[in-house]
Amino acid sequence: MTHKHVDAVIVGAGFSGLYAAHRLRDQQGLSVQGFEALSGPGGVWHRNRYPGARCDFESVYYSFSFDEDLQKEWRWTERFAAQPEILAYLEHVADRFDLRRSFQFDTRVTSAVWQEDADRWEIHTDDGTVTTARYFINAAGAFSVSKPNDFPGQDDFAGTVAHTSHWPAGGVDLRGKRVAVVGTGSTGIQVIQTIASEVGELTVFQRTPNFACPLGNRPMSDDEFAEVVADYPRLRAESRARLAGAPYPQAERPALMDTADQRQKTYDQYYDGGGFRMLTSTYYDLITNPAANETAAEYIRGRIRQRVNDPKVAELLCPTNHPYGVKRATFESGYFEAFNLPNVHLVDARSTPIERITGKGIATTDREYEFDVIILATGFDVGAAGLLQMGVVGRDSRKLADHWSDGQRAYLGMATHGFPNLFHINGPQSAAALFNNPIAIEDSVDFVGGIIARADGAGCARVEASESAETRYNELVREVAGATLFPTATTWYMGDNINGKPRTPLSLFTGAPMYRAICAEVEATGYAGFSFDQDEQPLSSLVQVDGSAVFLLAGMMNIGAKPLEECNLEETRAAIEMFQAFQAPLPSDVAITEVDFPETSDGRKLRLYRPTSAQGPLPVVLFVHGGGWIGGSLDSFNEPCATLAHNSGALVVSPDYRLAPEHPFPAAVEDTLAALRWVADNIAAHGGDPDRIAVGGESAGANLAAVAAQQSRGENGPRLTAQVLVAPVTDPVVETVSRKLFANGPVLSMEVCARMGGMYVTDPADLASPLIAPARATDLSGLPPTLVLTMGVDPLRDEGEDYARALADAGVSAEARRFEGLIHTTLSMSGAIPRAAEIQQAMATFLVPLFSPNAATTTADV
Repeated sequence: MTHKHVDAVIVGAGFSGLYAAHRLRDQQGLSVQGFEALSGPGGVWHRNRYPGARCDFESVYYSFSFDEDLQKEWRWTERFAAQPEILAYLEHVADRFDLRRSFQFDTRVTSAVWQEDADRWEIHTDDGTVTTARYFINAAGAFSVSKPNDFPGQDDFAGTVAHTSHWPAGGVDLRGKRVAVVGTGSTGIQVIQTIASEVGELTVFQRTPNFACPLGNRPMSDDEFAEVVADYPRLRAESRARLAGAPYPQAERPALMDTADQRQKTYDQYYDGGGFRMLTSTYYDLITNPAANETAAEYIRGRIRQRVNDPKVAELLCPTNHPYGVKRATFESGYFEAFNLPNVHLVDARSTPIERITGKGIATTDREYEFDVIILATGFDVGAAGLLQMGVVGRDSRKLADHWSDGQRAYLGMATHGFPNLFHINGPQSAAALFNNPIAIEDSVDFVGGIIARADGAGCARVEASESAETRYNELVREVAGATLFPTATTWYMGDNINGKPRTPLSLFTGAPMYRAICAEVEATGYAGFSFDQDEQPLSSLVQVDGSAVFLLAGMMNIGAKPLEECNLEETRAAIEMFQAFQAPLPSDVAITEVDFPETSDGRKLRLYRPTSAQGPLPVVLFVHGGGWIGGSLDSFNEPCATLAHNSGALVVSPDYRLAPEHPFPAAVEDTLAALRWVADNIAAHGGDPDRIAVGGESAGANLAAVAAQQSRGENGPRLTAQVLVAPVTDPVVETVSRKLFANGPVLSMEVCARMGGMYVTDPADLASPLIAPARATDLSGLPPTLVLTMGVDPLRDEGEDYARALADAGVSAEARRFEGLIHTTLSMSGAIPRAAEIQQAMATFLVPLFSPNAATTTADV
């Protein structure tokens, strides 16, 4: 038995393993031992040699970017390279960087056990070697294990059975043969279109048809390649900022905003564009909005019907039981035309399922078919199935298989709690399903290399994901999936293709930019969520955020929306107005009217929201919109105000007010107070009760409401029944923990806060005025009952909660409620963030009892 000691063991010699070996060995100076079960490098591209195998990202993007000379010297011959060329490329990479010497090929890992006393992994391989290592790197890939054959009788078949992922090295002679292909996913489509004209007779067994779009492959000219090479720096940077990890045009509109003719032109443009453009470059709501998705789905069905001569066959090839794009997008080159050939037949294996493989061929519930060759294109056990076969045992003798009994999960797709110093490259719950893999792999390896360097530099023996980080990230992945249409389909994305496999999202469905932002934030905050020798780092902001909000923010990244920090005034105002697109539909039982604001002559309005079913004089809520004093409008808060009226039974009044910097402080305060006086003097004529008035608002609007409540005490204004403050600004210059924790947002950062405040306040001395900082008022007594609602991931969180405590200390009935995981502006994005309904319900629950005729209309007891 041979014993060896190294810094890192790497399992797998595909894209992941090769770059991991280069990074750790050549750039970080670690000793590395790699193991690969196959006879050479290449990973899935060494194994998958079936007819027609090729990549579906352009070759120039489906390649490494870490070495400039490598990019220039490897000349891709096709737009979408075939398997032999990709394998040759990876062999070239292995030789160019002398990586073969760090790998032992034809060697399979049989066990990997964490040695508690030594803080090392003990790795056993099938040749009897024992290797100990500080770090164990899982680079086996998500497609290293084939899906087991579900059909009995394979050994009875007299002919040849070949699985696409284990294609015989010498190939299979198909010329003139009777051939069956079982499966019509990406692999099946590639095989079918390639062999249709070669075989004697081809029978395709299809259970689920796929939305396949033209790949658009062609030879790559010298000029075209030279143009890409010259522009590689920009293209690579752009790739990492785009949804799929390739520089495809960004979708900028929702599908239903266009007319049918406009959508037709858009789909015509991208259907033949090649790669993932049809999914990523047309409309940004295809994987969230069923109606939008159906426009793309029906377009593709229409193209299938045009291309297949037999209408019955065409309909069988048209997917109808799942939305477009929620199974992995597939691509083809003459696939549908293959069914026009007289020797190609289609069997609907859903209506007549396969029962077994027989001695002669395949038996369905309808009949038995005779074949010479059966090709199983049934896919993979996607995820970390390869690692599970290695007998991995972590701390406290816990088996990885037991840890994943409810579904594979890994923090950031890279680390698993209870398994120190084990790192996955593009592992379970990474963003790999929607992220061009070679680029995603580089990012993953670089992150792992960074955390190893951090641990080594600090002399740490153990690094692992904390339990809280793994749990929360798993929740985040599930929440993001829930914001999409992915769970509506039976798909390997959800683990559905393997019998008995727990159903859980195997990927973070945000696209590349958000995933990269999460990883960057974790790294920038000292590897938040990781434990270094049991010193656990707290979670970073984005990991804490509700998944629907993360998905919304990801969508904004994917369409190229500027961060507010980079926006000028007009762009900021436009961004705030864009929140309307993310709001739920207005309740149908609320009537909306407008009246002129008589104190001014500049055309501003007060918008009134009245529940149509309510009787008698109604309680009133003056609700002031947010927007940092510089943006926002009646339109931007239309839905929040209408929903508040619906939930509370109150007449809600939304005031328009002058915005900075054109109208700096105290214009907004003056307008809010004028609106409150108008309500007190005029609301009875509109069905409101002037003796039951509350004020409220969100963000800067909550600030104005709080100021108005203070100014209305005593004889200065109407006696208020309540105030409701959502994510309020109460002290622009106070230093709080939340302002530090969430200084960079998301959405609202301290930089944006400072810029907005600077436009609102021309004299910094005014920042201490209670008219801007209501928390600094010398007397907080006599204010109405108050509800302060704060968002858990918001720099303004703590000052709102501090204000509620200060009110209570002054004898005011005040309470604060925090919504963990929600972000600033959640209230105005109710359609995209369903938990906004919790905020609305909390406001109504607080207000309704206070508005009761039996309730006191002045300050309640503490």
